[in-house]
Amino acid sequence: MKSRKQLGKWQVENKRKVAFLLYKLFSELDDKDTIVVVEGKRDSMALKSLGFKGKIFQLCGSGKGTGNLASELFFYKRVIIMLDFDKKGESLAKSITEKLSYGGITIDLNTRKKIREIAKGINHIEDLRKFSQYLIE
Repeated sequence: MKSRKQLGKWQVENKRKVAFLLYKLFSELDDKDTIVVVEGKRDSMALKSLGFKGKIFQLCGSGKGTGNLASELFFYKRVIIMLDFDKKGESLAKSITEKLSYGGITIDLNTRKKIREIAKGINHIEDLRKFSQYLIE
């Protein structure tokens, strides 16, 4: 059985590993042909805190909403739907993916899946931000 000190050290190392993997993934997405769709400002800040420097479309708070989503995303080669992993977020992600696909926009589903695998137990995209404190400079 591990002592509290060993367990604490293991937890920090695990969080550093998750932070590194998220940073690596987000920094690789940084190109002019990629856009990530998030629910709101805190989600956007979470991605940026982990190294994402690309274009982000906020569904809430941007004044754009979902009404003209297809026209906003049409010119990007890679569209990533990065909505929460809870029931509401999954439902919204599925709905948006179906509508955009019907409109001829290709959605990158693999990146969302990878992030969910890396950050096991995280239900809200904004909660990814907590890993940024474990990035080693």
